[in-house]
Parts: sequence; structure tokens; C-alpha cells
Amino acid sequence: MFSRTICLSLLLLSALANAVDDHHKLLLSMKYYLDDEVVKEVNFYGTGIDPNVMSNEEGQFKLTVDGVEIDAVNDSTYWRLNKLRRSFSYDTFSQGIQQLEPGWAMCKLGGPASGIILETRYLTYQDHNIIHDEMRPVYDRPLNCLYQPRYQPVNDHAREAARGVLETLRTIAELSN
Repeated sequence: MFSRTICLSLLLLSALANAVDDHHKLLLSMKYYLDDEVVKEVNFYGTGIDPNVMSNEEGQFKLTVDGVEIDAVNDSTYWRLNKLRRSFSYDTFSQGIQQLEPGWAMCKLGGPASGIILETRYLTYQDHNIIHDEMRPVYDRPLNCLYQPRYQPVNDHAREAARGVLETLRTIAELSN
């Protein structure tokens, strides 16, 4: 009976801890792929999904690498990521996301295809209000010639912003090792 009470208490505490942390929403996700398997993941979270609204509240953003929160991140990095995502997180600026036709790999490299996919919380606005949001792939980058790119924003400025986010998240992933 006593062990059952302890187990229920631990379960309730775990659920409470998850509910407290649940105010952060996933905004950006960068996934390293080997063939179809995710081998590394960097996630950027925020307390709000609208990139047009920014405040100076403590704990507004956080970054994780493979589920482990990174503490030593400068506020300017958080602000940069949030500002850049605005350029490709909704149709007004990205002009949509192209799904590219896969090419044909012309290399003699053995092993699995290796690449990175950047996903963002993609927003649908109506009358200046967000009416829908979902995580959507927006950009990818090959790490070897076997990986064929599949996604990119239509707008050149949005594509450059996505590349900037990708390189920022890659640097964080490499420094966290």
C-alpha cells in the first residue's frame, strides 16, 4: 500500500512538472538524417508562437540538443533565431514552400544518404490573427551527394534566412558535444 502511494505521488509530480514546462511551444527543429533515421535533433522553443511579438521575459526561449536543454545560450542568439524564422514561417514572407523533385545521385559514395531538415512552426494568418499553426519542413541541406534536397522557400530572402537558422543551430549542435 505504501509503495502504491509513493508511485502515485511520483506520477502526479511528473505530470505536474510536464504541465509547468508545457508553456514552451516548439518553434524550430533541425534534424540530422542518415537515410530515414534521425541521428541528432536541435529544437528551439518559445512561450509564444507569433514571431511578430517579442518581450524581454526571462525564460521566453530555450534550446535543446537531443532532448538536453542548453544553458549557455546568449539572448542575442534567441532573438536572432526568432527574427529569422519570421522570414519563412508563413506565406506572406516565404511565398510558400517548394517541394523539389528529387534528382539523381551521381556519386560513388558508399553508405547512407546524409542530410539536415529544418522544420518551423508554420502559421496561417487571417485578418492579422493566427488561425492555424503546424510544424512543417521548410528547408533541407545535403551533407553528402546521396541526399537529395526536397524543400525550400520560394522567396530568396526566406531561403537565406532559413540557411542562417540552419547554420546557427548547427553551430550550437557542434558546440554542445
